[in-house]
Amino acid sequence: MKVSGKHTTRANETFQSLRTGILSGTIPAGARMRTNELCVQYHVSLGAVREALSQLLAQGLVVSEAHRGFTVSPVSAEDLLDLTRVRINIENLCLTWAIQAGTVEWESNIIAAMHRLSRTNRLGEHGRPSEEWTDAHNRYHLALLSTCDSPRLMRMRHQLYEQSERYRNLELSLPIDRNPEVEHQRLAEAALARDIPLATRCMAEHLNLTASNVLASMPGHSAPRRPKSVQKRGGSVRASPAVRRRPPRPAGTSRSAK
Repeated sequence: MKVSGKHTTRANETFQSLRTGILSGTIPAGARMRTNELCVQYHVSLGAVREALSQLLAQGLVVSEAHRGFTVSPVSAEDLLDLTRVRINIENLCLTWAIQAGTVEWESNIIAAMHRLSRTNRLGEHGRPSEEWTDAHNRYHLALLSTCDSPRLMRMRHQLYEQSERYRNLELSLPIDRNPEVEHQRLAEAALARDIPLATRCMAEHLNLTASNVLASMPGHSAPRRPKSVQKRGGSVRASPAVRRRPPRPAGTSRSAK
């Protein structure tokens, strides 16, 4: 049976709308995804809704239960800890390979992405993250990893990044003292200096701090501790003269750190 292009387009539009709602928190964790109501809300066929829900299920954003249908995946301490642990390992592997293959263009893209992120308001209406900041934040992290030459690894990283969005947005609603701009700056500086141990440590601290802040808001968990190396300070991100003079790694050479 051939599926019409119009059906595919409507199903994808429904998927994107539902995905955005789930990641932003507009559609809360545990919410029932009633197919008939979704058909009316998005003016699409039952087939388009089912296809959209299947895509969300594949990304881990909804779960399917017998006799209950689809519900938005719950947020929990166990899920957050597992997600953070796996994401740190995957993110840092991508970062390591990206630094080893980094070029002058890669450096320039990081500096530009960091500048854009620092000049973008983090919060929009109703205390939710602005779409502009969310996009700038995504572009910043992608710039860091843009020279990682493993499409399979980057696909895995992308899925983990998106699953983390709900917890990152949840953190924004908490009364915490955090300066993400400083964290992003330190991470960028370490990457530009080709300091893999420092860069991967900054990345782990950056992701762990989000998890700690969210966990602290859950019953039975203590308040987070700010990593000692994450301090508030000013300054701009730039590549050192030594880094700017470093030529790109020749194609075919080993990724092993020197």
